[in-house]
Amino acid sequence: MTAANFGYCPKPLDWTHGNISVTTLPDLVQTVEAVASSLGVEGEWIYAPPARTRDIFSDATTEQPYSTRVFGLPQTHTIEHATGDEERLNFLVWCLSFLLGIRLTTTEAGFLDATPIKCGKLNEIVWCGRDSVAKALDCADRFWIANVDRPRVTKALTGIIHSYFLAQNPTALGFERFTYLYVALEGCHFVYRTSLGQNPRSGTHSDRIAALCSAFNRQVPAWADPSARTVVDRRNETLHEGLFFDEPLGFAGFGGSRHQPPIGHVPSQMEALVARLLVALLDIPASAYIQSPVNTRQRHGLTL
Repeated sequence: MTAANFGYCPKPLDWTHGNISVTTLPDLVQTVEAVASSLGVEGEWIYAPPARTRDIFSDATTEQPYSTRVFGLPQTHTIEHATGDEERLNFLVWCLSFLLGIRLTTTEAGFLDATPIKCGKLNEIVWCGRDSVAKALDCADRFWIANVDRPRVTKALTGIIHSYFLAQNPTALGFERFTYLYVALEGCHFVYRTSLGQNPRSGTHSDRIAALCSAFNRQVPAWADPSARTVVDRRNETLHEGLFFDEPLGFAGFGGSRHQPPIGHVPSQMEALVARLLVALLDIPASAYIQSPVNTRQRHGLTL
C-alpha cells in the first residue's frame, strides 16, 4: 500500500473504490476556516503571498513588492493505492484535481500565482451520485495502466490539466489565457495520438483540433475548422511574431479592440473543449458531456 497526503480541498472526501482509497485528514473544518481568513484571499481564490528576503547579517526580514509566485497550502486528505507507486499517486491527484475543479497537490509548494479555494471553480462539471467521482478516478487509474509503458503520455496529461488550470487564473492576460489553452489542446492531440502508437507530430496544426473532435464524435467548433484558421493564425503570430491581434503581447485581448462577437468568446469555448477532451481521453463514460456544445457556460451534471 502506497499513500500520500495532498491538498488543498475544502470538503470531506472519504471512499474506497477498487485499488484507490481517499480519506479526510483531521481538523478539516479548522483548516478551511484558517485558509478562508488568510490575507491573500479574494473572492473564491487565494493568491501567492508577498516575497520576503532575510538579511544574513542582521537576520531582519523585508517584504518585497512582488509575490513569491510559488506557494503552499495545508494538506487536507490522504490518497492510498493498493499497488501503485509515488508517480501513480501524483498522477491520480492531478486527475482528481480536474474532476473536482480545484488544484490539488502532494507537494509542499505546488501552487502557482493563484488557486481557487472552492471545488468546481476550474471546471463546469457537477458530479451526481454517491460514487461518480470515485468511478471517474478509477478510469484515470485504468488510463495509467494502459499507458504504463508510455510514461510520456501520463506526464503529458498532467501538463494538459495544469495548462487548463493556468488559463483560468483571474489575472491572466488575453495572450496568456489563449497560449495556455492552445498548449492544452496540442497536449490533447499528443496524448491521443501517442496512446494509439501513432506519430503525434504528423498533420498540420490547422487540422489537429478538428481531428480530435472527429475522433470523439463531437461537432467541430467554427473557430477550429481548418479552413477558418482562427486559432492557428493567432498561434502563429503569437509564437513567431510576438504579436497578439497586431499588438505586442499584453496589450490586446482576444479579438483585439475592434472584434465583433462571437470571436471574443473563443477562449471560453477552447476552455470548454479542453475539459471535454480530458474526459474523453480518460475514457470516462460520459458521451453526452463529451459531445455537448462548447458555446454555453452552463454546468453539466454527470452520473457514473
